[in-house]
Amino acid sequence: MFTDAGGVLHFGSEYAMTDYTSDAHNIYVNATFLPMEKLRMTTTVSYNMSKGEMDQVTMPDITDRLDGNLSHQDFSFDEMHEYSNLEYSIIRLSASLEYLLAQGVTFTADVDYADLTDDQGYVYGDESGSMFMVRTGFRFEF
Repeated sequence: MFTDAGGVLHFGSEYAMTDYTSDAHNIYVNATFLPMEKLRMTTTVSYNMSKGEMDQVTMPDITDRLDGNLSHQDFSFDEMHEYSNLEYSIIRLSASLEYLLAQGVTFTADVDYADLTDDQGYVYGDESGSMFMVRTGFRFEF
């Protein structure tokens, strides 16, 4: 506890500790197939589920020991622990292929899908959504 030279408390003289807990669960599966000498195919499935939360903050009541009348102020921390709550899951599915056209020239194609579910959109709003992407191209090796 901090005091000024006269031994009188002021706002900010007390603090409280709280715990933040986070849990994350991941699964990742990848497979590569070589159906022919010039063709390589890859597929990936990944899933992540994360949750984080802070315990409620309980500040000591020092209003009767404060220097000056601060009754017009709101020092309530009742909702603060919910500001950092986090709960989401994301699944990603992807597939790719590489086909060797000639020595040093490869055709590539990738498909990627992701689906994010935000179950606790308190801070930034609901961030849920899906993404689907297709990429194709040529790789030149020299």
